Amino acid sequence: MGFGLIFVYENYFVVNENWLIHALFMSAAMVATCVGITARVLTDLNVIDTVESKIIVGAAVVDDILAMIVLAIVAGVAGARMGGGTLDTVNILASIGIAILFVAMILYLCIHGIPKVKEMHAKRNGVCDVRCQERDWPISYNPFPLAVLVCLGLSAMAMFLGLAAIIGAFLAGMLFGEFAGNKVEKEFKGINSFLVPFFFVYVGMRVQTAGIIEIVPLMILTIVLAILGKYVAGYLGVVLTSDSLGKRAGNIVGVGMSPRGEVGIIVAAIGLTTGAISGSMYTVVVFMSIATALIAPPWLASAFAKKYPQAREPPSKR
Repeated sequence: MGFGLIFVYENYFVVNENWLIHALFMSAAMVATCVGITARVLTDLNVIDTVESKIIVGAAVVDDILAMIVLAIVAGVAGARMGGGTLDTVNILASIGIAILFVAMILYLCIHGIPKVKEMHAKRNGVCDVRCQERDWPISYNPFPLAVLVCLGLSAMAMFLGLAAIIGAFLAGMLFGEFAGNKVEKEFKGINSFLVPFFFVYVGMRVQTAGIIEIVPLMILTIVLAILGKYVAGYLGVVLTSDSLGKRAGNIVGVGMSPRGEVGIIVAAIGLTTGAISGSMYTVVVFMSIATALIAPPWLASAFAKKYPQAREPPSKR
């Protein structure tokens, strides 16, 4: 859907010979689901343990992983094209192969490497038995410095391979996601609170307000298609694969998958920085990401309320 939008944009933007790069970046911006927004709403409604919520969160995580693969491929192809190279079959396949191998390597470490490191350290400190079933790291050890080094290292590696730095940073977060709730998460919250406002200031400064009225129809069209694409996919995915959940569950999942949030904005920022997309297209993607992030929460609450009446009330009032 994002790929097809470029043919509409061609009448508004200067797409010329780089139309493929524009289309790829638009597709990448529309792939990911902002799991953070959805998870916060599910927690506030106290419905995080429902089947629909588990489907939404699980699908959103898979969505984010796929988005990183798509972004890696797009960044590799765009780098070759904008650098004066040719988009022949060999270059495209090479970009795809590098992206998939890089993501697969980190996923392998998430599944096999980190648990072994955790077990070795725990046994050395006498915290748990050989199987090391406890979730937390030993209290005497703070893995935060290691998390920062891994984040920077994987980001640098991604850039060295011609991919986007966000891919390495995102995958580093997955590596240390096993230890959520400990010192890593707590210390990153402080950094997050400090840096995130600067990120959004940077995003806002690059939005083109001159001539924005002319692209309002495209913004509306993009927002509608972004929501519709995710909603239909989520709805049909539930209705067609499960006889027990029903249409209301499909409605909940469809709505829960619709917000894009920061991932779409980051994709647009990468495209603009590399010169792969125009300022007008960047503005459209930013507004699409913000709009879907604002529309989804109240809509999701309403969808849950139709199946779970108790979800209408805030958790504190139940």
